[in-house]
This record gives sequence, structure tokens and C-alpha cells, in this order.
Amino acid sequence: MNFDITKKLEHFAVDTKRHSLVVDVEFYQMNLSSILELARTSDPESFVDYDKFGAGWSKFAANPVKAKGFFTRMLQAVFLGQHGADELNIDYQTGRNPKKEGPKVAMMFLSGSATNDNVGIAEHIAQEALPGFVVQAVYGEEMTNATAEYKCKEVIEKAFKDGKSVLLLSAGMAQRSFSIPEITELYLAYDTGDNGATIQKMSRALTPDKAGKVGRVISLSFDPNRDDKFDAMLIETAQNYKANKGLKDLKDALRDVLRTVDIFRCGIDGANKIEIDSYLEEALARNSIDRIIGKVAHLNELSADEIRALAQGNADVFRAAKQESAQRGKTRGPAPKYKTGESKIDASAKEIARAREVIVTIAQNIDIIRYQGGSTIDEAFDIIDQRPASVRNGIGADFGVDYDLIKDLVLGGFINRDLLDLKFN
Repeated sequence: MNFDITKKLEHFAVDTKRHSLVVDVEFYQMNLSSILELARTSDPESFVDYDKFGAGWSKFAANPVKAKGFFTRMLQAVFLGQHGADELNIDYQTGRNPKKEGPKVAMMFLSGSATNDNVGIAEHIAQEALPGFVVQAVYGEEMTNATAEYKCKEVIEKAFKDGKSVLLLSAGMAQRSFSIPEITELYLAYDTGDNGATIQKMSRALTPDKAGKVGRVISLSFDPNRDDKFDAMLIETAQNYKANKGLKDLKDALRDVLRTVDIFRCGIDGANKIEIDSYLEEALARNSIDRIIGKVAHLNELSADEIRALAQGNADVFRAAKQESAQRGKTRGPAPKYKTGESKIDASAKEIARAREVIVTIAQNIDIIRYQGGSTIDEAFDIIDQRPASVRNGIGADFGVDYDLIKDLVLGGFINRDLLDLKFN
């Protein structure tokens, strides 16, 4: 049923008091490279396996003690404005007046791979680094989801009476059904993650408090060129907006969404708002769209054999596995329903990761298809199909994936067409 909500509500007055409690949100991208180099100057051994893979939040989660120098300096730079890293001084970047606004509550989500023991160690390090704060970790050995909110509210009330700010730490607990109105800053201290879980985490800063509240979400990144936490959220919002408004072009929907969102890049001279026209170009330049395409592909709908064939990039094996799955499906009842991200397969994590890599590879190289001609992806495939087999074989060699598999995945809708169109147009 189609109806105009503005007409349905035309006889109702606006509750200005309730309207004033809607929380505005601002997004900030922070580059941790300067504070990382400062830490490694005094301690070159910071982070496990740094020489092989560089720094990462998952490495901090694996061994917080080894990265203690970095974590201490990072916290002091962000919350206390120390170590000469103005680009990390959150009060400077946001224009917050600590004297006028008083104590605050910040929440930081660490990598979900952190054990309870290591979350406790991170809490201890943070408390040593921030003597003017009360640091409270939210994790299983100390509390449950049912008691976390009550415990944190207790801590906040006492800290505010003592004139202290609060930092809440979590590796995943309290990302939902956890409403603390006083939280105004939400820090994402992990490398990557499920888009839905990231949105849930961001929402912790959006619980209404008093009129005029601004919830600030800060992504703490070792490599901003690969940081797609905001990209995934904004693109998902744009896809929903496109569907609801009946728009044809995802780019137009994304522009409309970006007009309502403030995203800032933190720098030495303060935060700079990212302009609408440059945002998509930057997302494409950092291959963010490609990684999102890999993340949102519905691998949970495939069988183990299909996953393995996809990981091999072999079209014949993939089609055979798909046909076998379909035939088996005819002999049994309806398939069970699976949640997003939940798998009905028995493929290994390595095979699943490799299958996603194949999808990302296709997205990264879709220009090879585009350059064959046509104004749409469908037309490009039609043109290629009319050309000699050597052309298709050459394309497959360039991708490292059979041409027929590329075509099946794209035209079959397994690879998100809206996202591919962002790159194709």
C-alpha cells in the first residue's frame, strides 16, 4: 500500500519537546600513524608481528601488554591532548569546551577477538594512562548484558559527583540493549567488522539525553585509506533510501544521504568536513566499495561445494555444485531460515575468506568489463559474448577467475549490482 505520511499526520501537532531530544550525529576519522610512530620510536617491538603485518587493533587485542606504550600514548593524546598530536585531541577537533561542559562519558569498542583477560588488561592500562577518568570495562567475567547497564550507570553517577569523566571499554558486550544517555563519544577501535554490528555500536552514542545533544562517532584507524566503517553504514543507508524513494541511481541516493550527515577528517589544524562531491571518489580510491561488495555477498546461501568452487574461481565446478544443490533441494522440504552472516555450510573459514576475496577481485577489476563497451554491465557482457573465445579467456586470465563465473555472479545478482553500478557509471 502506498500512502503519503505527510498527509496522514497533517492534523497532528509537532511535539517540539520530543523533537528537541533527537540526537544529532557527527562522524570523525582519526589517523593514528603519528602516535604509533612516537610509540615505536621508544619501543620498536610494539605490537606482535609488526615487521610482518604492521600495526592493527586485532594485534593489540591479542597482546595489550606488548602494545602498552602505544595504547597509553593514544589515550593521552585523544582525551588529554598530550604528546603534541593535535590531530587526535578530541576536544580540539570537536570544539568542545571542557570547562563549560564538565565531565563526559566516552565508550570505546575494541576488537571482538579480545579475550576477557585482555579486556581487563586494557582497562588497567587505560586507568593508569587517564588518572582524571574512571575507566570501566564491560565484559563477561565481571558482568552480564543484563547487569552491564545498571553497573555503568552506577559508575557514571559516582564519577560525576567526583568531577571525573568516564571511559567505558568493551569488546562486544553492550553493543545492543544498552542505553546510557550520557555517552557523547563513541570510539571504534577495531580494524574491520560486520556492518550491522558496527551500526549497533554507533547507536550507543545516540540515546537521547538533554536537548541539543550531539553524538560523536570516532573511527580510530591505523590506515585511513582502508577504513570503511563509515562507508559501509552510509552506503547501506543510501540503498535503503533508494528503495524507499524509488530512485534509479544509488549515487543520487548517496548524495541525498550525505547532505544530512557530517563527516570530518581530523588534522593538525582541526577537523575538516568531507565534501559530498569528493566522498564517493575517496571511497572508490581506497577500494572501500570493493571490500563492501565482498562483505555483503550472501555466502550463507551457498553450499560448502559452491563455496569451494567459488574460492577456486572455477565456473564449471561452481555450476555443477549449484545444480547439485538445487537437485538436492527438490527432494527435501523448505530450507531453514538463516540470519545474516550465519552459514548453512560446512566450509572452512579459509575457504569462505578466499571466496570473498574472489568477489572483491571481480569488483576491483570490473573496469576490464566496462572497457569492452556498452553503457551498462549487461550490455558489456552481451558485447563480450559476441567476441572470440580468446577475448573471454583473456579477461578470465586478467581476473584470475573464469569469465563465465564472473558473468554468473554479476548477472545472477550474487554480487550487489547497486554497488557495482557505483563503479561502473
